[in-house]
Amino acid sequence: MPSMVAEAPPSNSSCAIWSRRRDEITFDRLHKFWSALSPQARHELLRLDRQTLIEHARKNLYCSRCNGLLLESFSQIVMYGKSLHQESSGKPRIQEVEPDDVQDLSVHPWGGLSTTKDGILTLLDCFINTNSLHVLQNVFDSSRVREREREMLYPDACGGAGRGWISPVIANYGRGHGTRDTCALHTARLSCDTLEDFWSALAEETRLSLLHMKEEDFIERLMHRFDSKRFCRDCRRNVIREFKELKELKRLRWEPRCTSWFCVADTAFQCEVFEDAVLVDWPQSFLDQDRSYHHFEWAIGTDEGKSDILEFEDVGINGKVHRKGLDLDQFEDYFVTLRAWRLDGRCAEFCVKAHALKGQSCVHRRLIVGDGFVTITKGESIRSFFEHAEEAEEEDEDDAMDRDGNDPDVDGAHPQKHAKSPELAREFLLDAATVIFKEQ
Repeated sequence: MPSMVAEAPPSNSSCAIWSRRRDEITFDRLHKFWSALSPQARHELLRLDRQTLIEHARKNLYCSRCNGLLLESFSQIVMYGKSLHQESSGKPRIQEVEPDDVQDLSVHPWGGLSTTKDGILTLLDCFINTNSLHVLQNVFDSSRVREREREMLYPDACGGAGRGWISPVIANYGRGHGTRDTCALHTARLSCDTLEDFWSALAEETRLSLLHMKEEDFIERLMHRFDSKRFCRDCRRNVIREFKELKELKRLRWEPRCTSWFCVADTAFQCEVFEDAVLVDWPQSFLDQDRSYHHFEWAIGTDEGKSDILEFEDVGINGKVHRKGLDLDQFEDYFVTLRAWRLDGRCAEFCVKAHALKGQSCVHRRLIVGDGFVTITKGESIRSFFEHAEEAEEEDEDDAMDRDGNDPDVDGAHPQKHAKSPELAREFLLDAATVIFKEQ
């Protein structure tokens, strides 16, 4: 902000001080100049629009990812400013000087920054309306201190001291992107400890925003991962199908009953499968739509319609069954079958598949797609989130090394762990999403 103020076009009333050489502007002269300004003139002086901020950041060598974080922070400040305007209930922005405790920078989430009603970056009124230039100087000095601390914590980040951009080997990253420039910080592999420290320093709003992305941006990055993994057309189609299924679940407001042991993607009826128990619940609407049902039967098997794990059991007209004391760690997939017998002897059969997660996360519990956005949850902890991403990246590196040193196919394609099944497609989708959001 202070450097931008120096570049602001001077008004007629301030020509005297701006016409002086920089070394001639003493603190006393600046204090006198500031005290003589009206509140409106102060607000006009300390303004910075989004475009000017972006241009200034680019001059300071902000890479594409640092620039993305900068723009995200700007959006958060705009939201913060709007919330302050809403709290003021239409009162004018120029208010009486706030108490001294309000001028403590530690109580403000953005170091004294806010925005006007039209989204222009400025300072809070309690700093602009003060007659003491020391208060305002403290705002600028504190920002420089935070900048030095950031440079010490992340010495490889761009933004100054001659640190330039690095052009990675990844080309055609996505539509309209081409080769993306990244700083050494974003090019180097960061440890989970470093990422965890970075995360702990972020405000809650910023954390949530980093786990949130426009659907079109997510799809672009997903296409890039398809290319890097050399996925065939069928496997790409399988992953996209699972992605669309997540959108449909959100649209229908259907909450999958996946547990930490098994993933149940089918929606024929609600079913929760644990390592030693099964809870089956067919909706009340299923019973009410036609009262000609005589009884229901259910069973568990290793294939559709089979009952080799638990024989078919007549449960009458109950709409829910909870069976405990089972041993469900023998097979990878289990099928829960429900038979609805009518009074006329006809039977309708429904089946859902439960796939063992084997300690992995379930995409239905982690990835939310809807309303034009994709959101991921951090899972058990942010540490486990970063570790998951690290494992997926290491697998990518292993695949790349295998392709370089072992290329048996005529067309140059390397055999991959393709997403040939819905389960593998969901596993890849979650791995890809974790890496994509970690990069963000």
